[in-house]
Amino acid sequence: MATTESSSDAGSIDESEIAEASPNSRTVSALTEVMTVMDSVGRARNADDLFLVNSSSGSEYLYDTRTGSCECPWKQYNPEKECKHEKRVAFATGEQPIPQWVDDDALDDQFGMHVDGESSKAVADGGVMQVRFNDGGVTDPTEDPLAVTSEDEPRTKRAKREDIDVSFLAKPGRYEVHSASESRYEVDVLEETCSCPDTAERCKHRRRVEIEIEAKRVPRPDGKLPDA
Repeated sequence: MATTESSSDAGSIDESEIAEASPNSRTVSALTEVMTVMDSVGRARNADDLFLVNSSSGSEYLYDTRTGSCECPWKQYNPEKECKHEKRVAFATGEQPIPQWVDDDALDDQFGMHVDGESSKAVADGGVMQVRFNDGGVTDPTEDPLAVTSEDEPRTKRAKREDIDVSFLAKPGRYEVHSASESRYEVDVLEETCSCPDTAERCKHRRRVEIEIEAKRVPRPDGKLPDA
């Protein structure tokens, strides 16, 4: 899909900035700068090849993995090279392992939170390991109910990775879900329904509520606290 330059960054770019943007510096920027990568909202909704990348400056760029195109100004000047947004998508989705030399503490806290994929990191023997980042650190999957596993279905992965808030609404079994897109939906675990437009048998919001209940992070369907 052809993309157009974002109106928020339509101005000219400093040529010295282009010259200084070596492959390694773009890799460092992709891993450490504050960015949010999303694969299921706005212009990237229902499109497996499209990702939205929001930068710390507030700019939003559409990246197409099929064509390798990005709306950022740097990519317009360097169409044959990988920009930092393209690299960030690859690292966040696990398409490219995070280099072994990267200090986990230096990674952006938002790393890989809103995409369907599993970040991986290169290890000394030449292989990769699956990782999940939380506040800049690597979490233990056995202790984290939101850790993604290779056996998880795509909607379960999204339920775990996306910035979703769940709160008890009313008994019996009604919960409010505040999604990353700022939308609010009502999930009824007894009726097995959700007010979102997803027609799947179990949408990501229902799955997230089930995970939160199982992990005792929200009240039970009867309204009582988990340990009551």
